[in-house]
Amino acid sequence: MPSKLGWVRLFTALGLVLFIAYLAYTNPFSVILEAGRLNPWLYALAVAVDMVGLLFLAGSWHVLLRAMGARLSLWRTAQVTLTGLFVVFLFPVPSGFEIVRAYLVKDEEGLDLGKAVSSVVVSKVYYFVAFSALVLAAAFVVTVLRGGVILIQPMLVWLVVAYAALNTLVLSVLLSPRLLSRLYDGSPGWVRRRLLDRLYNPELGLGGFNGFLDEMSRAREALRRRPAASLLSVLMSGLHWGSGALTTYLVALSLGEPISIWVVILIYGVVEFIQQLNVVIPSGLGVVDAGLTGALSATGVPLGVAAAISLLTRLATYWLELVVCGLVSLRLGYGDALRNITK
Repeated sequence: MPSKLGWVRLFTALGLVLFIAYLAYTNPFSVILEAGRLNPWLYALAVAVDMVGLLFLAGSWHVLLRAMGARLSLWRTAQVTLTGLFVVFLFPVPSGFEIVRAYLVKDEEGLDLGKAVSSVVVSKVYYFVAFSALVLAAAFVVTVLRGGVILIQPMLVWLVVAYAALNTLVLSVLLSPRLLSRLYDGSPGWVRRRLLDRLYNPELGLGGFNGFLDEMSRAREALRRRPAASLLSVLMSGLHWGSGALTTYLVALSLGEPISIWVVILIYGVVEFIQQLNVVIPSGLGVVDAGLTGALSATGVPLGVAAAISLLTRLATYWLELVVCGLVSLRLGYGDALRNITK
């Protein structure tokens, strides 16, 4: 049976095979290398926008942590955020980003496990709220205000919105201590012992599952007293997600292919949907690239140019982020924790 690291290597190799096959089919290099095609200054701006988006991602979580009484600096929150991203770049497990962040901050001053878990769940809810709002706004502008049509499959756009809304609903339910308590009371004994009780193990001197629920209740009450923090978090989540779409828009401009920013938001929403569904190949290597190329082609962008936009966008939003997040994770003392995860 392969180790976790072995599975990562296997699925990464599969992703590389898909990526190479995608490159062979689309041949985007001919467009990129065409004389005068790429505007380096616009592309540098696209990369900068994506990096600023990472700060908005950290900031959206940071304001929630502070509202719950945490004593973390913004720089510390950014370190943990980048470390969480680095892990999920390698291990595309559902909610892996949230699990890593909660684990790394649970012992910080002013925090406990209940607050840590609540903060990342609320952060995820706000992310989906902002995501849904931007996609719906883009669909409204394209179809109503501009009288156009959604050139990519309209049903796919609504599926993306429904997916985000469903996630928001499920995560909101998980934030209800009363419902979680009912789930615990109605669970079989073996589920309590092997799963729920281990969340806050009494044998380690912790308060057990009920203690965890009490901490979650206090965290929710802290957020209710500071509604401005929630609004700011939603806004920053929207700016983070929007930075990815803006990066794609600027990359297209750098190749001399202007596309409406509202159309790009719809395209990026579909790509985000593909990325969220991926639980096998690290960062959807090859799969997301092909999905972005296909969505751009559906709007009338020539295949070669669409592939070039996809390649350069992923260079900024995946490969460069992977390097930055990896350096932060390994140089700031998380090397041992990451090695334990891969055992």
